[in-house]
Amino acid sequence: MEFIDREREMKVLKREWNNRPSFLVLYGRRRAGKTRLMREFSKGRKTFFFTFPEAIKEVQMREFKRALSSFLGDELILKVETDNWFDLLSYLAERSDDCLIVLDEFTYAIKSDRKILSDLQRVWDGILSEKNVMLVISGSLLGMMWDDVLSHASPLYGRRTRSIHLKPMDYRNALKFFDEKEYGIMAYMLVGGIPPYLRLASRYSSIKEFVREEFLSDYGLFYDEPYVILGEELRELKTYFSILRAIAEGNRRLEKIANYLGLPARSVYPYLETLMRLGFVEKEAPILGSRKVSLYRISDPVLLSWFVLTYPQMAEIAAGTAKLDDLYRVFSIRFEDLAREFLLLKRPLEFETLGRWWFRGEEIDIVALGRDTANLIEVKWEDLSERDARRVLKELESKSTLVRFDGTFRFGLIARSVEGKEGLREGGYPVWDLRDFLKGERLISNEGEV
Repeated sequence: MEFIDREREMKVLKREWNNRPSFLVLYGRRRAGKTRLMREFSKGRKTFFFTFPEAIKEVQMREFKRALSSFLGDELILKVETDNWFDLLSYLAERSDDCLIVLDEFTYAIKSDRKILSDLQRVWDGILSEKNVMLVISGSLLGMMWDDVLSHASPLYGRRTRSIHLKPMDYRNALKFFDEKEYGIMAYMLVGGIPPYLRLASRYSSIKEFVREEFLSDYGLFYDEPYVILGEELRELKTYFSILRAIAEGNRRLEKIANYLGLPARSVYPYLETLMRLGFVEKEAPILGSRKVSLYRISDPVLLSWFVLTYPQMAEIAAGTAKLDDLYRVFSIRFEDLAREFLLLKRPLEFETLGRWWFRGEEIDIVALGRDTANLIEVKWEDLSERDARRVLKELESKSTLVRFDGTFRFGLIARSVEGKEGLREGGYPVWDLRDFLKGERLISNEGEV
């Protein structure tokens, strides 16, 4: 399969390779592409590449010795009897030079024996840090990577020369998986920029078929995928699932989430903090006005799609009667995220910060805030006529009277499609639709065409 994107990460890896000895920590959520990235980077380089299985220590050590024997061409290591990672890592370090060492899924090793952290630290300090070697450790369990590998309390603290948090792809690179780009955009809104999810979506020709087969079927990949995503990182899954379900149903304030669970707000907040730390939930505050009124949103696309489409219909899925009624709700939420991403990536406007605004029941989807100008932008997952577009812009202008800002307002619109878009632009309204996202049309900024 074609290797897509990751040019920036490749540059960082090559820089570390050219400045050996180096010690790089690579982390990111499950299926983000860490192993594939390192496989691509290792091509043409002498490499010891070991992926720790999720198994007990004895199994891991047995597999490690087999990989080490193959790498060194030394069967003697297979006969070594030890229950100490320091012995095996030292054996590797002493016989390695001018090479790349990749310890993939390192968090599984930590789970089975935390002493491997101090053993690796001793091997790095005593041997590898004096050799022409690049050491990479990677892991998908984010909580463990932060607490046990990256934190100041870790035995490895201060040893790494670089760390890379590998994030999902942006929409421009995600579209490279698809021939039909509008379908690709909708698939991206449903599953985000995770390469295996995008490859799966690319097998289908329609969104409805993809959702029916993969979200609304007990044989679909996403039928139980959230249990895997959350179960690897979290305990008390029932509480976390209830919080995510509450948010998916529109309970976005802490008090409403707590009421949904029937728990005091103070006991719910630690769970929300954990979900935020892991990147599953985001906390938002208005970009203008009081920042004390915070809202929570599900930031992981697959979790959002699953909690809106799949989780409420488990009984219907079992009976084969699940419906697509809430598909529009997923797209309307995710299109706002996509619109922000479009503005950040293509910069068709000049702005310094980007966010949302709300006050007393009114809200504005995007505020692109500059030094003297606030661009107020409404986002609609709809096909709008020019008349409808002008109505939305007029309503936006009315809302602006509630926004506290000492500067100039500009009113804009992002929709699935906008009839008469060019005329609206000529009238001074920044307006975009999917054609701008997909075809790279010339865009209008404060300074004219860019």
